[in-house]
Amino acid sequence: MRKSQVAARGVAVVLAGAAALVGLCSCDEKPADVSETKTVEPTVKAETPAAETPTAPDTAAADEATAALLEVLIYDLGRRAADNAGHPELNGGVRNMLEVLLKYRDAKKDSMAGTIEALRLNMLLADTTRNLTAWQRACGFYDEARAAYDALPQEVRELPENKSRLSSICNGKAFCLMRSGDMEQALELYGEALVIDNDLYTPLAPEGGTIPQEATVSPELSKAAEALLSSYRCLGECQLAADDPEEGRVTLKRGIDMAVTLNRLTPGMHMQYIRLLVSMGNLESICGNEQEVYRNWLKALEMCQLLVKSTPDPVLRNRASAAFQGLLPHVKALHERLNPTEPAPEQPAAEQPAPEQPAAAPQLPVGL
Repeated sequence: MRKSQVAARGVAVVLAGAAALVGLCSCDEKPADVSETKTVEPTVKAETPAAETPTAPDTAAADEATAALLEVLIYDLGRRAADNAGHPELNGGVRNMLEVLLKYRDAKKDSMAGTIEALRLNMLLADTTRNLTAWQRACGFYDEARAAYDALPQEVRELPENKSRLSSICNGKAFCLMRSGDMEQALELYGEALVIDNDLYTPLAPEGGTIPQEATVSPELSKAAEALLSSYRCLGECQLAADDPEEGRVTLKRGIDMAVTLNRLTPGMHMQYIRLLVSMGNLESICGNEQEVYRNWLKALEMCQLLVKSTPDPVLRNRASAAFQGLLPHVKALHERLNPTEPAPEQPAAEQPAPEQPAAAPQLPVGL
């Protein structure tokens, strides 16, 4: 049995166990009443000790422990389930966990009304269903997540982390609508997400748009820049799918220009820059501009190599390596046509051989 199969089955067992535990944690049944249990009274009377003041249970610590457990069981493992929804060996386990989470949400619906938990849980259900490619059902969950956001107090809605969640809801539903063929509404939602992400990034943006080499990049700036770069790519790809390549080119170029101007990219920003370059290459390929395709994909190859060497994050390193593997044969084929007298890009020695026969224009996985 291959290691990947063993690992997949291991994750499936974890998902099944997590689903069972979530069910237990959400159980509202009362414990059995032990007051009816009869005991034999001793015949010898003992001296009655002085009554002690009962100690109140530490409910705060218990509540904190329960919240920490549910955080792991629902959101951590739930997110892992969503990310692995497309894996054939995990699909059944993910669907089972989805239904358990749905029952948990419905059981807690009244107590969660108007809370962040309702927002987060509906977003998790929506993202998981989207990754299972159930577009219509996912749209329903995204609508419930939007309603949960709207039910929050105004000051809570305006918090950056919750505005970011609203952007994710818009992006997630737009993706489902685009896959379903509803381009008009998808474009509207992608545009709304771009406005939100730009509003979140602007107060954090470095002076002149460039991060100095000696500066420390805050997590807030990194997250905001990564989200904005992603929104440029998503809207540009949707404009292309809606048969508007000129608008798509303008949008993708704005994202690429932003990444170039930033100059110093965190690993997450770096990955979004790669995806923008690949998307621009795809657009130019559809428009028949081979030189531009070659230029963008060659730059993407260079960025993939740089990210593989520089990031300590194994997930991003694997994604960059996979992107390199997918791009290299296409770039080689273009190079042979456009620059037949010059050496072609080569596979790094540490990498596995790339496929010999290029397929259609490369597409990076949705989860990148």
